[in-house]
Amino acid sequence: MYLYGKNDLFKTLCPEGGENIYELLNFAERYGLSVNLKKAAIAWVIMKDENPFSLSCERSPAKGSAEWYARADIAELCRHFFISPNQDILENYTPINNRISGEEKRIGQMITDFVAELNSTPTEVEFFDCVKNFYATWGVGDFGINKAFYMQDDGSLNPVSHIKDFTFEDICGYDIQKQKLISNSASFTSGGGANNVLLYGDSGTGKSTSIKAVLNMFYDKGLRMIQIQKHQFRHLSGLTEMLKRRNYRFVLYMDDLSFEDFEVEYKYLKAAIEGGLEEKPENVLIYATSNRRHLIKETFTEREGGDDIHRNESIQEKISLSDRFGLSIFYPKPAQQEYFEIVEHLAQRKGISIDRDQLIAEARKWGIAHGGYSGRTATQFIEQFLI
Repeated sequence: MYLYGKNDLFKTLCPEGGENIYELLNFAERYGLSVNLKKAAIAWVIMKDENPFSLSCERSPAKGSAEWYARADIAELCRHFFISPNQDILENYTPINNRISGEEKRIGQMITDFVAELNSTPTEVEFFDCVKNFYATWGVGDFGINKAFYMQDDGSLNPVSHIKDFTFEDICGYDIQKQKLISNSASFTSGGGANNVLLYGDSGTGKSTSIKAVLNMFYDKGLRMIQIQKHQFRHLSGLTEMLKRRNYRFVLYMDDLSFEDFEVEYKYLKAAIEGGLEEKPENVLIYATSNRRHLIKETFTEREGGDDIHRNESIQEKISLSDRFGLSIFYPKPAQQEYFEIVEHLAQRKGISIDRDQLIAEARKWGIAHGGYSGRTATQFIEQFLI
């Protein structure tokens, strides 16, 4: 094969028509598959293989030599797809692993649906068109399959296999804040103008939950999210160079962002947001959360001058990082009555039936004993209440 033959999974699946049972069963158990496993694995090869043809289809209909080579490969994949497996157990496998994550279930369903689409293509031409349509709709490789990733210290990306299904309904109140974030994200995913976003304010007010809700709301619009720690910012330039070639919208997520006065990683972030020689990719934004409005710690010594001759310039360098986020959204700590409303909202969603006065009394005591009133405190109270 010209393009797809380099895929290691395909090599193990189809050595002269045979199957590697060990690899197939591991694959089925990971994603909870109960379909024809050989067909599922061939569908997986098609979904995952990043080659000149599949990457071109992700951006626009592929033409020329890449399509010619791909037609030959996909014709062979089609023949393997419709050959019955040697082992009857592979025809309709029943997985035994019932502890797979929500993301793995979602991907398993994605594989199952694609197998059903391929099953309905009686000719090689229709099979080929089905593959092209899949790439045009979902893309290819890890970005086509997964919602979110985290960066490793060497700059590589790993998919996140456990993602909570947060929605904006999980956040009680903060309607203005949520609407600003939704509007910015909707414009971004539709190809319009959008800003980098800084969500700042007291801890436990729903900043991180809001960003996770953005991912779940806009994933099917092509949004993908990558979480990056500040000590990894030196990889930002290489990351954006790679992302700009893909047909997705990427949010680089930086949680609980702040810098001590001796840390210099913020310089990489400033250059990535705005100010480097290279133009910032239009398909990449940065969403950050912080307890600080100004992300870099300042001291009274700096304000008073200290040993720095150019005091004002030093201060401006530090506060300019926050200014480079075009949209700053403040999440204030809720007042007592707002805290009670959050508790009631969460209790209702969890199906807790209890006298309101008793619920509020218990919530008040919990808040006093656990650091004050916030959305996080309310959530912890409800979780404890269910024990």
